[in-house]
Amino acid sequence: MNMMWNNGMPVLGVLLWPITAIGGAVLTDNVITTASFALSAFFAFVAIRRYVPTRFPALVGGLIYGFSPYMFAQGAVHAQQIAYAMTIPLAFLLVDEALIRQRMRPWLLGLLIAALGIVQFFILEEYFLTELLAAAVLTLILALSRRDQIRVRLPYAVRAVGTAAIVVGAALAYPVVAVQLHGPARVVGNVRDPQVWVTDLLNLVVPTSTQLVAPRWATAVTQHFSGNLAEWDGYLGIGLLAVAAGTIARCWRQPVVRAAGVFAGLMTLLSLGPYLHVGGTQLPIPLPWWIPAHMRYIDNIQPNRLMVFAFLGLAFVVAFALSVAWRQRHGLMRAGVMAGLVVVPLTPQLPLPWQQVSVPAYFTSAAVREIPKNAVVYTVPCPCGYLPDALAWQMASGMRFKLIGAANAPGASAVGQDYLAEISLTLASYGRSFPPLSEAQRAAIVAEMRASHVSAVVLGPTPSPTAVADLTTLLGAAPEVQHGVDVWVLTPT
Repeated sequence: MNMMWNNGMPVLGVLLWPITAIGGAVLTDNVITTASFALSAFFAFVAIRRYVPTRFPALVGGLIYGFSPYMFAQGAVHAQQIAYAMTIPLAFLLVDEALIRQRMRPWLLGLLIAALGIVQFFILEEYFLTELLAAAVLTLILALSRRDQIRVRLPYAVRAVGTAAIVVGAALAYPVVAVQLHGPARVVGNVRDPQVWVTDLLNLVVPTSTQLVAPRWATAVTQHFSGNLAEWDGYLGIGLLAVAAGTIARCWRQPVVRAAGVFAGLMTLLSLGPYLHVGGTQLPIPLPWWIPAHMRYIDNIQPNRLMVFAFLGLAFVVAFALSVAWRQRHGLMRAGVMAGLVVVPLTPQLPLPWQQVSVPAYFTSAAVREIPKNAVVYTVPCPCGYLPDALAWQMASGMRFKLIGAANAPGASAVGQDYLAEISLTLASYGRSFPPLSEAQRAAIVAEMRASHVSAVVLGPTPSPTAVADLTTLLGAAPEVQHGVDVWVLTPT
């Protein structure tokens, strides 16, 4: 598969390579995940402080964003999503400077915007695009609310944004984007169906199992949502919705409340996807995301993930509400009650999900040298879907071999490779025996192995009692048992 369609966070890989070299990739992943929560909250706090001078309200707003249900749902399996989230408040500060404050030299601001944009692109390209959309939505809101300021502020904004666009375009157009869109082995079609990966309307008020306060009836409702738990990240809670709605109604004339409230509402609306989903049922009610869902490349964006922007907007609204309450009589008590009403429903379920990474001794022993250097290896489990074991094995071996397998890559796999993925899932994930293969199926798998230059097959620990027999039948030879794994070194053809 074309590597520009991958999501390996190369910029963070380069920045954190000393940690990887010393402690391994698993430690680096843990550092990224842990730091992303804290830095997202801190940068949101800094951004909110620009408009809410009181520290406690801004701190609560930062916590709402950095430790939101979105962050905990995505953080369980997607380091990229929460790593990008920590840069969004920084982007807001630059947009604020470009559209409102306009104190910096335009060319310098443009360079800062470009630098952040390039870093963000190489963290997660999908969010780079959605952030452009979010910035456009916020710009439109500000322009419509202060039309009298457009002529005054437009020249500065055009110079700053124009500089950024030129620099980003020059840095990314070739070879980066050109290879991605026109290079070999590129992905064709939808990576994820935009009608599946949406925010269910009930998800806004019904907590999932990632929340501390999640009754059984509530989690039973969420099991009907489309997608999976990591993408059910739209829970706002009745407390947050009530405080936000009341604040927007009472303080509509305050520009920060009006802009943040409308922005959060629009991003939430877009996150609902092309059609309304209620309790897992798709209704024939088209929504605004129907338009981008039918645009090439943009249709690969998962609309449910737009909720990260909604949480930032709501964090501003709640922080403003707390700052108003703070200044009133019995302000500490008022602000404390309001903060509790918002924060308690959003408190995550602890301890957080974790997984022990176990690497068979084979991959750190001299025995692994029987696999030729840089050879292609098919592993069971293979790196397909949510099966990262082989990636840890590859890292432990000193990146001695390459891996076959991928997830969510339409147009980038063959029929044989589809069978390889299914074999891995059946043996390693489901713990079942693989159904007997027809000669045509076996021929397709063998042909795919040859086409992919597979030099070895490695079977790691799996729950299937027939895994060795199934692969022996497929490959026509018995394996060598070495340090907890079964290895077939294939004869070149």
